[in-house]
Amino acid sequence: MMSSDNQLTELINLGAIQQMQGNFDVAEMYYTKASAINEQNVTLLNNRGMLFYQQQNFEEAQAIFNKVIELDDNNATGWLNLANTLVLLNNGEEALNAYKQSLKLRPQQFEAWEGLAKLYMLANDMTSAESCWQRAIDMGPGKPELLLGLAQVYLSGNKFVDALELAQYVLTQNHQNTKALQTAGLAHFMLKNYGLAIQYFRQYLGLIAGDTAVRNHLAVALLQSGDLQAGAAEYETILKFDPENIEVRINTGVLCLSFNRWDDALAHFDHVLQNDPGQNKAKLYRGIALVSLNKKDEARQVFEDLMQDKTGDWAAPAKKQLSLLNNLN
Repeated sequence: MMSSDNQLTELINLGAIQQMQGNFDVAEMYYTKASAINEQNVTLLNNRGMLFYQQQNFEEAQAIFNKVIELDDNNATGWLNLANTLVLLNNGEEALNAYKQSLKLRPQQFEAWEGLAKLYMLANDMTSAESCWQRAIDMGPGKPELLLGLAQVYLSGNKFVDALELAQYVLTQNHQNTKALQTAGLAHFMLKNYGLAIQYFRQYLGLIAGDTAVRNHLAVALLQSGDLQAGAAEYETILKFDPENIEVRINTGVLCLSFNRWDDALAHFDHVLQNDPGQNKAKLYRGIALVSLNKKDEARQVFEDLMQDKTGDWAAPAKKQLSLLNNLN
């Protein structure tokens, strides 16, 4: 007959297997049976806490990890799990302490250095973040997520060549690593290597087509390289995913003006103003579209209204457009 300790271990292992496969209800069943044998087993509690963590029930997860620490305050895994949970509960100060406690007990665990690095990035302490990413890489050499974490710090610090080198190294290991493709594209973009940025952004979007932030960078890179039609096409694709993106819709309207697509431009500006009547940039360009459509009286009213806005930056451009309109008559 199996001893209670062996039975406990088997139940925990069976639960862990189901948990890794995403079968959370089955995992909970095994953990409940294990709890009936020894509800204070810290391995069981850590696993069960992670079960709640994976289901985004962070308050319950925190309570369980706190229980782990109460039972064994030298449990490095418990401190790490607690720290990760506290970050998601926006409790940065306690998370910082928990990461440090975990590293004090097990300084070689790269996961804690990684978590600490991310926490420092959230606090915009990039110097500390860089140091922690370096320590994480020392403990987990070659791991792409660590190298790309450091690359993000380099991007934020305008070390674009350094960020690019890390991204390209990761891509030699896996040419479809989306984070590396995005990082390489951003680095080239900031270095004004627009042709190369376009290549990386397109590779990325071939894998994650709905990422509108990356597609916006692609659109800007195309515009900067002089391909206005392709840039406009990317803006229009963004609007299919995010039709209420005001900035992109205004930019699309402005490009339509440059292509003499006056009706399309007007439709974009009207759409913006229907949702945001105070959007003065859209008002100004709407007036320009109306002039091009020979709706001069309506355009004049737009410019005159904008000239009354003394709080923004659009009175002077509106006055200039009104002067140009009057010179047409």
